[in-house]
Amino acid sequence: MPHDDDREAPRPALVGGLLEAVDRLIPDELLLDTDSRLRSRVLVLSSVGIGTLGLLGHLVRGYTLPLDGNFWAGLGLIATFFLLPVVQRTTRSARIAGGVLSAVLIISLPLLHANFGRFPAPVLLFFPVAPAVVTFFNGARLGLLATVVLSTSTIVLAKLLPLATSEAFAASTPTFTSFAAVSPLICFLLAAVYDRNRQRNDQDLSRINRELVAARTLAEEADRRKTEFLRHMSHELRTPLNAILGYSELLREEATDREDAALLGDLDHIHSASEHLLRLINNLLDISRIEADAIELELEDVELPALVDEVAALLRPLADAGGNALRVDLDANATIRGDRQRLKQILVNLVANACKFTKDGTIELLVAVEGGDQVSFRVRDTGVGIAPKDLERIFEPFAQVSADRDAREKGTGLGLAITRKLVELAGGSIDAESTVGRGTTFVIRLPRGGPPPDDVVTGSS
Repeated sequence: MPHDDDREAPRPALVGGLLEAVDRLIPDELLLDTDSRLRSRVLVLSSVGIGTLGLLGHLVRGYTLPLDGNFWAGLGLIATFFLLPVVQRTTRSARIAGGVLSAVLIISLPLLHANFGRFPAPVLLFFPVAPAVVTFFNGARLGLLATVVLSTSTIVLAKLLPLATSEAFAASTPTFTSFAAVSPLICFLLAAVYDRNRQRNDQDLSRINRELVAARTLAEEADRRKTEFLRHMSHELRTPLNAILGYSELLREEATDREDAALLGDLDHIHSASEHLLRLINNLLDISRIEADAIELELEDVELPALVDEVAALLRPLADAGGNALRVDLDANATIRGDRQRLKQILVNLVANACKFTKDGTIELLVAVEGGDQVSFRVRDTGVGIAPKDLERIFEPFAQVSADRDAREKGTGLGLAITRKLVELAGGSIDAESTVGRGTTFVIRLPRGGPPPDDVVTGSS
């Protein structure tokens, strides 16, 4: 049975079984949202409950009094209650069936009472219920009308019908009649307060939803403009940086030839700062493209040994600079279907990250085929490690949790965020485990046959 996303509170098994039986009498489309589901359930429970109790009382009346025309007319009215779930299922509307229920209550309750031939009759107990039901289904105006009709009917019936012969009751008849006439008004007021609060809550909810939609639209527009800005500015930002890097390389060579140590040191700072800024710009572009679903995976069969050798050759100087041993272990025949460039970017991010936070230690890149349908990549280091409280946010953009200030200044805080997004884009998962002072292990698992078709995001890369 279809339901909306809102969750109902846990309920006892008996109540749950009752509501499940009630829901079978309700069209599926009326169970899709909270309001229509509530109205539909109330209609079924009210019509069946009132009909059953009315039938029992009417059968007692038939046993004690003659089976005249009033009996059969009352029996027909009672049958109408049992037909209301059919009306609701036919019209696919709880409001229409609720309107019929309201009309039947207003008309039938006084007639049923008159049919008993005495005042009071058991059906008088239902009089206060009617205004609440009418208000619930049809609003406060019709609820007030039902209150006036039933309160007036109570007084009229008390005047026209023979009273009970009990001496004690005869003495309290005026008081009883007054309370019986006022009770529908009390129930109406309670129902009207509930209906007003419900309408106010609905209005507040609608307003909040409109504001959320407007805020989401503004946020999406701002995000789109940010992505467009970064995309348009990438060339303007990277072109001068590449020029600075090129000129600094030339000047470094000249300073080296001239053995000008002071100038060489300054040029190294310029070159390092330019590389850092270029990495930051590239990472910002990558993460904005991923968030905008603007990256397309170019799938191919990737020979993992050749790819891992490239990563190791590229990062071995960085590992050596920190006094680290870089070790690689993988199956010589391992292959995977994926985006070679993005897979290389993932491994470079993780190994470079391990090099930054490890001194005079060991860094391992382990690749293995697991179960025949996925490949695992483990990057393990013996570095400073990550505190348990920080493991939860290491994949957030710009999060830097290391206590090593020099290492933080060398990073952008985007590498792990980009890595996770690329891994998820490829249909895989990434996990991390760490012990402070003993090192960190990142584990990536990717489907060997490539991401499922629905997981491949298309767009302009």
